[in-house]
Amino acid sequence: MKLPIIFTIFLFNSVIVIKANTDVYRTISTRLHNVLDFVEEKHNEFGFDGLLGITFAHASLIKTLQHPFWGDIREDIYSLIHKCRKIHNEIYPLLPNYPQYMIAFRNTLLDAKRWSTVLPDNFILGGIAYLGYYKNWTADVIINNKKAVYRNVKSDTCLREIIEQSKPNEQCYVSNICNEMMLDTERVDSGYLLTHRQESIIIAITITCSFYRLLYLEIIKLRGCTLPDKYSSDSSKLINVYCSYIYKEAKTSEKLGFPHHDIFLEQVVLCGMEGYAEFFNTKWINSIMHWQDPHGCYESIGHNLSKRTSFAVDFGCSDHTTGLGAAALALHLRYVSTLS
Repeated sequence: MKLPIIFTIFLFNSVIVIKANTDVYRTISTRLHNVLDFVEEKHNEFGFDGLLGITFAHASLIKTLQHPFWGDIREDIYSLIHKCRKIHNEIYPLLPNYPQYMIAFRNTLLDAKRWSTVLPDNFILGGIAYLGYYKNWTADVIINNKKAVYRNVKSDTCLREIIEQSKPNEQCYVSNICNEMMLDTERVDSGYLLTHRQESIIIAITITCSFYRLLYLEIIKLRGCTLPDKYSSDSSKLINVYCSYIYKEAKTSEKLGFPHHDIFLEQVVLCGMEGYAEFFNTKWINSIMHWQDPHGCYESIGHNLSKRTSFAVDFGCSDHTTGLGAAALALHLRYVSTLS
């Protein structure tokens, strides 16, 4: 029986696409195995920030299992999940029990299975606004924006409100200052604070730079509480707004040659976890793989810039950036798995 020509061409092209995606998958998977092997070997040098990145990677891998696979990909995913679980079991007991609020942070934020339940099922392209880039920004401007303080209040204060004073299925506790810092879309900021705002919304459903705003929203989603009536129906819109501005920052970082790897990785990870496909492109994943140290870890910034304070590990790397590198690679694996 002869197959129709059109169907034969379609089948042939599908095989090519699957093989290409498999090759990309294996390239990224190798890098992810390398970073996880490094973390496991040096686990006694990692703290909360590093383990949080591994938790994000673990959650993405768990979510990846819902997608169809080809060949032995599923077995590889299970292998990666096993490594993440082993790392968690090694680092978690070493984390300090002080200050007191860190216990609540650990119990809430280091649960990969809970994180996997609040991740979207699919990725979407075109879901955020394209705002161009910041024409007058420099590398120094990017690093100066990496602060998480608004009117002398640290954004961690707002994260603690959600984690310590909000309960699942009830209205989130949002103080006036955190309402202004994290939820006021009339005030546009950049950097860490914006990303922390998004993470906080995610926790309520299961910081004032862009990173903290996003993180704030994600924690709300994770926590399972509901926003005040003024915002309860608009949490997804807030995340969309924040990721639109974060994408603008990321494009600006690209234009400047990615001067601060940790900041860029935070942007890719948090908005990537929200399913925005704009954060998954060939140039960016190639750059992320290129930044990986031969030993498997990640430095916080580029080689040509003086280093900032970070939880240092061997070979000049940082636990925070290495964890983010693992999370970014795991997210890209999940994204590639959807392309088959």
